[in-house]
Amino acid sequence: MSVTKWGLMALMLISLGTRAEDLDLRLSGLDDELEDNTQVYLDQLPAIEVEQFSRFKRQITTAVTDSLQSLGYYNPEIELIQSEQNPARVTVRVNAGEPVRIRTLNVRLEGDAETDTAFADLLGNFAIRQGEVLHHNQYETAKASLLSLALRRGYFDAAYRTSRVRVMPWEKAADVDLSFDSGPRYRFGELMVDSDRPVDRLLEPLVDIKPGEPYHASRLAELSRSLSSTRYFKQVEVLPRVVDADEQQRVPLSVVLRARADNEVEVGVGVSTDEGPRVSVNWEKPWINSLGHSLTTSLKVSAPSQDVTLVYKIPRGHPLEDYYTIQGGYQRLDQDDTVSDRLVAGVHRWNIQENGWTRDVFLRSEYESYTQGEQEDTSFLLIPGATFSRTRVRGGLDPYWGDAQTATLELSEPWWGSDTRFVRFWGRSKWLRTLAEDHRLLARAEQGAVWVEEVEDLPPSLRFFTGGDTTVRGYSYQSITPLDENGDRLGAKYATALSLEYDYRFAPKWRVATFVDSGTATNDYQDDWKVGTGLGLRWLTPVGPVRLDLAFAVSEEDTPWRLHFTLGPEL
Repeated sequence: MSVTKWGLMALMLISLGTRAEDLDLRLSGLDDELEDNTQVYLDQLPAIEVEQFSRFKRQITTAVTDSLQSLGYYNPEIELIQSEQNPARVTVRVNAGEPVRIRTLNVRLEGDAETDTAFADLLGNFAIRQGEVLHHNQYETAKASLLSLALRRGYFDAAYRTSRVRVMPWEKAADVDLSFDSGPRYRFGELMVDSDRPVDRLLEPLVDIKPGEPYHASRLAELSRSLSSTRYFKQVEVLPRVVDADEQQRVPLSVVLRARADNEVEVGVGVSTDEGPRVSVNWEKPWINSLGHSLTTSLKVSAPSQDVTLVYKIPRGHPLEDYYTIQGGYQRLDQDDTVSDRLVAGVHRWNIQENGWTRDVFLRSEYESYTQGEQEDTSFLLIPGATFSRTRVRGGLDPYWGDAQTATLELSEPWWGSDTRFVRFWGRSKWLRTLAEDHRLLARAEQGAVWVEEVEDLPPSLRFFTGGDTTVRGYSYQSITPLDENGDRLGAKYATALSLEYDYRFAPKWRVATFVDSGTATNDYQDDWKVGTGLGLRWLTPVGPVRLDLAFAVSEEDTPWRLHFTLGPEL
């Protein structure tokens, strides 16, 4: 090959390996929203080589102008200054000038929306107002809000007759004219159910939508949530069939339901300081018959306890709010000074009220054979009682606000067959409040009391103990209780536990905590209360918070310490 050809090839390779330097556009003169928006527009420009600067000046200026006009600034002064020392650096100096403001805002409603108070409320809080800067995104948001409200409330023929913005930059003014015709409001029509199981008896208390009522999408969402929450169905679809509406604007509703499997098994594992590793197995028959009966059986196994429970559910009316359960179970407990075999059977009547409270009225029988310290005995009890509970949470798995209350009252009398006469009460309340974005307070109060002649007349399951992960940290599980002369735990007539905790979020998924707990289990409140305090770490996971606490039993000599580990919701 000739020298000339080799030279040409070398020049070609050098030209391919050399790339001209791109312009570095630096924005000056703007702040906050104007700066951020203009930078977005500039970043969308293609790479511009230094030699192409003169050809792209208009495109750069247009990008800046468009970004400012979208925020209502139509009279900017733009200067492009190329550095003499570094030609690749170009300063985009901008003076935004005075903004264009909405001089007149004319919004007209036509159709049935004229008398709909929801539209009046929306216009009272409209996204744009007379006298404000013309922000085009806010203008589009305002337009979309009318259409969105119309669709939610059944105005399926709604449309804009006029949507016009006249901008007069020289007057720094804009006139907005909107004419919105909602047309007629549609109504609910007949319910068309497609199900693979007979569901007429179940749907009757769940469906509160009557044909002829004004359409509202939230009513369909509520029905869909209710059907899903029953746990009878793996697939729930509730859809309006607008295209099939009749001349009276009645929209038929399509409900598609597919039942869950006849048998479902769920296996779970967990661990806590109180119980150590534990395994659970749940077997559920979610659909036994057309009346909505269901059956759940669970097995829970840990080192100190083994528990088998059976729950048969019978809807009385609304399957989520009014039902019976027939419950039975066996529990084996071998922990510290307690060895107990307990058989339980009972009937419960459940009612969930509109204010969120759940009422459980029950009649329970239980037989327990036990050893508590030096005491060996058996007990048969027939116990009527009631439990009231409520949990309110805002924020999902990582709540920022919430509270939970529960209270149980139980009775027993020898004249109806029980071995012991007593009245027993137990209650607990928890609160969670966020003081600022990253600061939370958690408080807990717990009280138990049983009125009985001698605490030894009660089986261990009805006596009171405290201490552990969820009561007084720094102490082992149920270790706070009166002791006999041999140092064995006896259980008590009364128990009180209080807790206050402060959490600080130092990373998106992590919190650090400090806490103080105090409590006692006693027969006369003459004993000293136990106090535990310490530090904790919280890790927010998709299944709930993982809590690790280093707690010190400051009421004891030498201040012993314990690690507490728990997984699960805080309320």
